[in-house]
Amino acid sequence: MEYYEIPSFTRTNLVKHAFSGRKGGFSQGKYSTLNLSFFTEDKSDNVLENRRKFCTELGIDLDSIVCAEQVHGEHIYNVAETDQGRGAYNRDSAIPATDALITKDKGVALVAFFADCVPIFFLDPVQKVIAIAHAGWRGTVAKIAAKTAQTLFAEYGTESRNLLVGIGPSIGPCHYQVDKPVINRIEEAFPEKSSILLTERKNGFAQLNLWEANRQQLLAVGVPSANITVAGLCTYCMQERFFSHRAGMLGRQAAVIMLK
Repeated sequence: MEYYEIPSFTRTNLVKHAFSGRKGGFSQGKYSTLNLSFFTEDKSDNVLENRRKFCTELGIDLDSIVCAEQVHGEHIYNVAETDQGRGAYNRDSAIPATDALITKDKGVALVAFFADCVPIFFLDPVQKVIAIAHAGWRGTVAKIAAKTAQTLFAEYGTESRNLLVGIGPSIGPCHYQVDKPVINRIEEAFPEKSSILLTERKNGFAQLNLWEANRQQLLAVGVPSANITVAGLCTYCMQERFFSHRAGMLGRQAAVIMLK
């Protein structure tokens, strides 16, 4: 089993966190092997065993995790201790129609799932609050990363200079070709930055840099560049390590963060 951590988060010693790889699980075929999402057609028993193994590896109780039904939107949910276990054992109990989770409660593990979209981790080591966000191109255009940060500022007393952010593995600009409708949405959302976010334009297509689009929106709300870690790992390029939807894989990685 492989998983990935954010060095700046690890140094605080305040959280358990990880982004999973695809190896070391029980699933088969296009879900091979560590598929962690019930929102697939994989066998539920396999997903549950994968989750148990992953949580054990991280030292997190499966009963403590909180998952959402991700819909490529911008809804943010403030998670309480009483939400523990939602979406842990089945899809029906997951928080509906939500793509970002925030909590200040220790021992509550926030979880989101990915197979090319961008996982974004947040940690305020001063106010001791955490968040996780799921940003595909729609969530990126909706600026869910910036809105999650702004929610931390407004509702949890986070100061932008203290906020640490990790942009995890996802499909990179090397392989994320988008068409004219997506190009138009990016240009509308980032009018001053579209030239650096959209490259190699040809015949109505372009390569989209989701990492930089999310970094730019975080900079725009005051998060210092030095506080933002970009993994720079492309899930399509690294199919031996990660699931990639564009590569035809059906499994999902998980991003997990919990205050100790």
